[in-house]
Amino acid sequence: MNKVKLGFTALFTLILLSMFAALASAEEHTPTPTNPAPGINIGTIDNNGQTNAHKTHGNFQNNTNSCANCHSTHNGQSGKLLKFKNAEYDMCLSCHDGTMGFYDVQKASGAGIFSESHESASMHNVSSGMTNGSAPGAFTNTDTNELTCSSCHNPHGSVNDRLLKEKVIGNVPFAFGTVNGAKVPVSLGTKTINLALTPDPNFEAINNSTANSGLKITTSIGPKDNTDKVNYSQFCSACHDDYLASRSAGRPSNSTKAAGNTNHDFLYTHGTNTSSSGRNCASCHFAHGTDISTMMDTSGRTIADLQKPAPIGMGWTEQVAKDYMKDVSAGGSNNKKFTNMTVCWTCHQSTRAIDTPVVTGGDYRGKAKIR
Repeated sequence: MNKVKLGFTALFTLILLSMFAALASAEEHTPTPTNPAPGINIGTIDNNGQTNAHKTHGNFQNNTNSCANCHSTHNGQSGKLLKFKNAEYDMCLSCHDGTMGFYDVQKASGAGIFSESHESASMHNVSSGMTNGSAPGAFTNTDTNELTCSSCHNPHGSVNDRLLKEKVIGNVPFAFGTVNGAKVPVSLGTKTINLALTPDPNFEAINNSTANSGLKITTSIGPKDNTDKVNYSQFCSACHDDYLASRSAGRPSNSTKAAGNTNHDFLYTHGTNTSSSGRNCASCHFAHGTDISTMMDTSGRTIADLQKPAPIGMGWTEQVAKDYMKDVSAGGSNNKKFTNMTVCWTCHQSTRAIDTPVVTGGDYRGKAKIR
């Protein structure tokens, strides 16, 4: 009898040990090409028998269980069977807060940062309940749908590497593409914004694998070429439509505006709708948002850079660097990459003199960050 009891005790001990081992293994997960994060599995063949070259959220195999990450068949909290009853932002953040998704939107990236706890913070506030039609520069855009992550991204996948939608607030923002210098309509399913992507060094093992079914974890600094920059600006102007209004006909008269024949102010702005200028909205603004940790001065340095010793930084303390970088503009930081009016000085003090002289010893290297 004692032997039997001993046997059960030994078995129970083994079970407990295996449970603790499993938990320890989960906490110390080692990314692999087919299991890059706990609970995230990548298929190698899609439903058409082709090698899976699509990135996140799409091209699942027929035997997938990935849909259950966001949807619950029997206990959905919305008409679309979403697991989360409240904001879409909460559902997206259940992965993209760095716990599961590769791209942590609360960490600084080429798209900026979603931050609610830092100084000088501003963002596309996708958890505020604001409408798409309340965007600055929204004139013909009167969309009453709530601004959410899916206002710009397609959670089920798109041809764009960052899942940018091909139809924004019901419109195809890329009305025309350019082929051999001629404008032609851009159809859905066409990659309209190529991004300047480089492999993310934090996922070197996965990116160098030969068996990862096309999966590459990348970082981006924005649109790749001038045409892509124009398309990027057109994407933004699906909501901020007045900023790309044509000014070729001149500013309309007050009577024309009063008659309701135009909603546009035709204000003079930095042109971003021509490939010759090479500018785009992402030259000066972060898509997601900014805070004091991501802002730069005219030299292109952040508060983290300024704390480093010379010649890279100034050797300042964190507080001194923050006091220097803090945005105090009356209108707020407005998703700007550069603090205060630094975004203007970065270019205009070094190339086109404005009504103030160049500051002696001024460092305007940050212009290289505007592209």
